[in-house]
Amino acid sequence: MLVALTLFGQDLSQGIPPATFSGAVHGVSKKHITIETAEGNLLDFDITGKTHVLRGKKKIEAESLQEGETVKIEAKQEPARAAQFLEALTIAASPPSK
Repeated sequence: MLVALTLFGQDLSQGIPPATFSGAVHGVSKKHITIETAEGNLLDFDITGKTHVLRGKKKIEAESLQEGETVKIEAKQEPARAAQFLEALTIAASPPSK
């Protein structure tokens, strides 16, 4: 039983691994982004000071993303954090077409 409790405690300290989501920008501000998935679901994410927002390889401000633009978001939820949204780690938009 002690071994099970120790293993369980280690899992919690490591957190949950990030997941990747993709969809079209439905709304964006400095602190939040909402995307619509291909299935029509709306997903909300927190944007923090640690979030990297990229267009291609270039860093950009989140507010420069346009509604309808396709993005890929890597996000996580910390078990100890009682957040309403997932925390976006990376938001990647395609580079502009030439």
